[in-house]
Amino acid sequence: MLKKGLLGGAVVLIGLIAGFIFLLRGCLSGYDERSAMVPALYFEKDGKAVVFTIVEYGKATSYSSGPKGTFKSMSVNYFIQANDAATGELISNKKIIHNSDIKFRPVAVMGSSNDKAWVFINELLAYDPYTLEKLADKETIETKNPELRGKMPEEGRYYKYDQFSNSILITATDGLKYSLSTADLKAIVTGEDGMGKDVTEAKMKVLKKAEDALDKLYRNNFDRYRAFNKLYSERKISPAAYFDSGKNFNRIQDSISKMKTAIRNEISDLNDLSNAGDDIKRQIENLTGGSKSYSNICTAVDTFNGKWYGLLNTEDLEKPETSFRYRSVYTETARNKFYSAAVSIKDSARRAVELLIGEPEKVNDAVYLQGGFLLNKETALPIHLTNEEGFIVCYKEKVGNIGNIMLARIDLQGNTKWSVNTMLPEFKDWIFAGTKLIILGNDNEEITSGNANLLMIIDLKTGKAVKHDYFTEKMRKE
Repeated sequence: MLKKGLLGGAVVLIGLIAGFIFLLRGCLSGYDERSAMVPALYFEKDGKAVVFTIVEYGKATSYSSGPKGTFKSMSVNYFIQANDAATGELISNKKIIHNSDIKFRPVAVMGSSNDKAWVFINELLAYDPYTLEKLADKETIETKNPELRGKMPEEGRYYKYDQFSNSILITATDGLKYSLSTADLKAIVTGEDGMGKDVTEAKMKVLKKAEDALDKLYRNNFDRYRAFNKLYSERKISPAAYFDSGKNFNRIQDSISKMKTAIRNEISDLNDLSNAGDDIKRQIENLTGGSKSYSNICTAVDTFNGKWYGLLNTEDLEKPETSFRYRSVYTETARNKFYSAAVSIKDSARRAVELLIGEPEKVNDAVYLQGGFLLNKETALPIHLTNEEGFIVCYKEKVGNIGNIMLARIDLQGNTKWSVNTMLPEFKDWIFAGTKLIILGNDNEEITSGNANLLMIIDLKTGKAVKHDYFTEKMRKE
């Protein structure tokens, strides 16, 4: 009887404790945080498109609020997640790791290629973005590349996704650098014994060697002519021979000069092209992994179908630029209007084209506050819409940092097809996907990190937007 009483008491006590824990968890769950890390990745295959993200889920374990502020502690898990890129609906997610099991940071999305989503979560990993099945890890890569066995670093800073070659750059523990193909997972050594040299750099070295050889030939020809001068002054050759040597000297020197001029022009062209390419690479890297401030996501000018287009204000028109260059939109109070102008090539013989801009003409009177052409993050160039040609113009709802970003689709005649208030003062990330624009942002004050709680997908034909809230794991109904 006593045993039954004790057993019953224990069951009641356990029930009370479980109920208390359940009640406490129910109270604390209101302080949980769920958000998507950026960048997001976009995939499309066989008519199916998904948005892949790493989702950080913080389960609140304690919470207190007082005069000195609000404090809460979290138990954090990391998931990978796929959302439908047309409807925004959650397709599936999968827990990968608990915060306590992370040895080295960062936890990060690296890039996408060959239908693989590459991430770093304690190690280099690749996932199928549609099924969330793991496709590659440290063990897989070492099996395919025995030379890397035991030499793959544990820290994420030794891995870099190179979107220009669709490869993963690995610095092994012995300092050797490898390029890992995202297609077949084969790694090759780069940067040693001339391997992996930039093609432009290699070509410039060849041209400079040729220029040096011509300089030597030029000096040798001059020395030969000077020798003929000496022979003539010593009356050891005839006037006719001396005259022929002069003609031959001039002919050779003219030929060498023309070849040197051609080489110098080619070197200059390659320098200009290389510098322009380096600028674009830096801008792409800045957009994909750096600042997403409003002034960085758009540009004031562009060219399209052989014409120049700009979003200018009165101050811009007072000192119009005659040479084309992309430039950011900084002035918060600028009431920009849509202008167009003719363009011409300064020197058609050069490969590094310099464009000259004609007199800008106003297209219409529509005003875009701090307006600019939205950039394609993958190219660092303005987005060109080809079905009904035009741009995506971004502008501010009102002045100041809290002014929401507006988006409008306009054609080359300045007609507005649609406009959307994103209700976001900044974008955490955005992806141009041809027929749609995918935006990640944060409009939830509970999220204190640089993550996003909102996935917005805009149909670029109609301007219709759908929204998924990572925080609540639900679709928003506007």
